[in-house]
Amino acid sequence: MKNNYFIPISILFASFLVFVVYSAITEQTDYFFFKWIRKIPYGDKIGHISLLGTMSLFLNLALQCKKINVLKYRILFGSFILSLIATLEEISQIFFPSRTFDLVDLTFNYLGIFIFGRLAVFLKNKFWKNG
Repeated sequence: MKNNYFIPISILFASFLVFVVYSAITEQTDYFFFKWIRKIPYGDKIGHISLLGTMSLFLNLALQCKKINVLKYRILFGSFILSLIATLEEISQIFFPSRTFDLVDLTFNYLGIFIFGRLAVFLKNKFWKNG
């Protein structure tokens, strides 16, 4: 990937995720995005998979699907970092009266990170074999 356009895309999408989290913490959920998600059955869970998954896709492509060793496994560096951040963010909800820690939400975060991380590897191998 000579020109890695996924770096600025990752930064922009991460900024959007920070906005979503901030809006949820401050209970400012009157935005289109939140209204739309509430209308969909299981929209919250779909939101967790798609938002964290999309971030995983962009971040792993920005990092060119670099892998690291964790215990005895080789895993995507971007997915590892994102999983840590998602875990800390979900745990932090314990300290905000307007939020609720939910292990199911965290599981859906991990699913999105994993599935879209695999998609990033597939796309890199298919379209950017030499870089």
